[in-house]
Amino acid sequence: MRRLQRPVLVSLLCATVIGRGVGAQDTTQAIPPAILIGTVIDSAGNPLAGAEVSLIGSETIRTITGDSGTFRLTGIPAGTVVFAVRRLGYEGATFTATLKPGRTHRAQFPLTGAVARLATVGINDTMNTHWLDQFDARKSSQRGTFMTRKDIEKKSARNGSDLVRSIPGIRVASRSNGTSEVSMTRAAGAQRCLPQMFVHGVPYSGTLDDFPVDDIEALEVYVGISEIPAELNRSMPTGGGARRGGMSAPCAVIVVWTRDPRRRP
Repeated sequence: MRRLQRPVLVSLLCATVIGRGVGAQDTTQAIPPAILIGTVIDSAGNPLAGAEVSLIGSETIRTITGDSGTFRLTGIPAGTVVFAVRRLGYEGATFTATLKPGRTHRAQFPLTGAVARLATVGINDTMNTHWLDQFDARKSSQRGTFMTRKDIEKKSARNGSDLVRSIPGIRVASRSNGTSEVSMTRAAGAQRCLPQMFVHGVPYSGTLDDFPVDDIEALEVYVGISEIPAELNRSMPTGGGARRGGMSAPCAVIVVWTRDPRRRP
């Protein structure tokens, strides 16, 4: 996924002062953090739900936009910072902003659609390729768990988490907000291992439950580090895994293959 570096396209407006009554002589207090409230939009100005907004260099300052494309990030260090914004079907982008301590700022982050690039996969019937060629190749030569469309239909699963629930080494836990979290227990030691998601070989920051079961054509599940194919064992700036030089190497991987684009209306 191509990463774009660009400044925030709208001005950040200071709206609210959080700290008050601090005397000029009190210089020992910690610098208060900033807050960012914003919206992720597409190139036409429409709000984008389900986009991930994160502060580069932080493992905890991140969120997902709601139905109206809005988000709220708190505890941001004051100064010049860089935000990463990603969503399936759109080009990932980074935005630089200068935040003042103890202030609330507002911004819009526009993303450019990448649908045309994804739609070209396997559409031309004259090509000697198929959009599941990589899945078939890894299924024949790699360790891991592989599910075809027939396997998926036999499970009568309600969501993606149900599809992988019975795979050895996988734990599915219910969150307080009603969603499920898939984690791996094999070869992960005492630490929780969250899998790195891929969609058609492209890194994805969402969850398996983002995809309706009827839209999934095939799945690859690699529970431990020893199972992960070399082409999927990429260091990422985010995601579960062991830290390597400021990057995160996956401790487990799930690859989603959606239905044949040639069959879509």
